[in-house]
Amino acid sequence: MRIVTSLLPDLMATKQDEAYVAVVIDVLRATSVMTTAFGSGAKQIFTCCHVAEALSLADKIEHLDQINQRPLLCGERSCKPISGFDHGNSPAEYTPGRVRGQTLIMTTTNGTKAIEAASSAKRLIAASFLNLPKVVEALRGSRLVHLVCSGTDGRITAEDVLLAGAIIDACSVEYQVAFEDDESRVARGFWSSCLPVTEQSPWISVRNGNEQQLSHLLAKAFGNTLGGTNLRNLGFEQDLQRCAQIGTQSAIGVRSQQNPTAFELLASD
Repeated sequence: MRIVTSLLPDLMATKQDEAYVAVVIDVLRATSVMTTAFGSGAKQIFTCCHVAEALSLADKIEHLDQINQRPLLCGERSCKPISGFDHGNSPAEYTPGRVRGQTLIMTTTNGTKAIEAASSAKRLIAASFLNLPKVVEALRGSRLVHLVCSGTDGRITAEDVLLAGAIIDACSVEYQVAFEDDESRVARGFWSSCLPVTEQSPWISVRNGNEQQLSHLLAKAFGNTLGGTNLRNLGFEQDLQRCAQIGTQSAIGVRSQQNPTAFELLASD
């Protein structure tokens, strides 16, 4: 397995030289919400870069399939819920009672743009700390994995780098891995330095059943990141804890179609 990392979507251009598996990361909060929604039984999630695009797609789907309910409009701008949308971008909103069996249309400030930037990938999955162990399993046998961090308003944000580092650490332990760039080395080093453990690496600590301890450390680390600070300032501090829970979900969203982009639950083996 070869791994490359882009700490921002805009840095992807020089690394798309062959078919690859893209892992899109927006810890706070888009890919954490996608994981939670699929874990709660959501049927399908469409992703759009723009609010107008999401509204138009909802009208189109409702018109074409009049038997089903109108898709739920979900997302945020600058961390805040979008006026007229059904849900914002907090994992707490995506309960089975609200989303089971539903089609969702999501647009966010950063995450859905990163998904669009990775559109040339042969396979595209949405990763979070919630489904980290399952994402690592899903990457088994991949030749080239491209980790794509969404960032915050065009700036690198530490929580995304931490998850990239966690995936790299895990794959290094589980598989034979070649790092293709310094960004991957930086991400892995940052992850290891932020979560000091007695074991050889944080991933081994996860395998040894210390997820709760590491999740607590992660939530504290999120409080000092760019994305975490934005959420705290707007009263979404509880989402830092929700998005820091390692391995609490087995669901993985995998791209099932393009134009428009849609994700469905990755089938279990």
